[in-house]
Amino acid sequence: MVGGILASCGKENVGSGRELIGTWVDVNHTSDTLLFFNKGGRIILFDNSLTYRTIRANGGVISPSTNQYEVMLSDEELSTRMLGINLPGLEGFQSGKFEWITRNQEFSVEPHGFRLYLSCTGCPQQFRKIN
Repeated sequence: MVGGILASCGKENVGSGRELIGTWVDVNHTSDTLLFFNKGGRIILFDNSLTYRTIRANGGVISPSTNQYEVMLSDEELSTRMLGINLPGLEGFQSGKFEWITRNQEFSVEPHGFRLYLSCTGCPQQFRKIN
């Protein structure tokens, strides 16, 4: 029975993304936040970036679902897939390097999977959990 409990705990930490649920702030751009939540058993990321809010504030027709992504987390990768929009070549998951700085409290990620306007590989952004 103990083995089953240990195996179960291990499965939740690898690839689940549940540990991301909550609100995270970009440590260098505190007006940018990421919100992770569970929707229908899937982990969803809403990228509430200043870029997104500026477009909406200036009358741009952009739905909140445009900035939502299904998420899969592995030990060294955050994979995201756009929801609510179908763009050729972006139907599948896009991956960026992911690293915990302080597990469940702070991480760095290459955001090109969910911030397509950033074409910078090797330029991670750092996020801290808001409690």
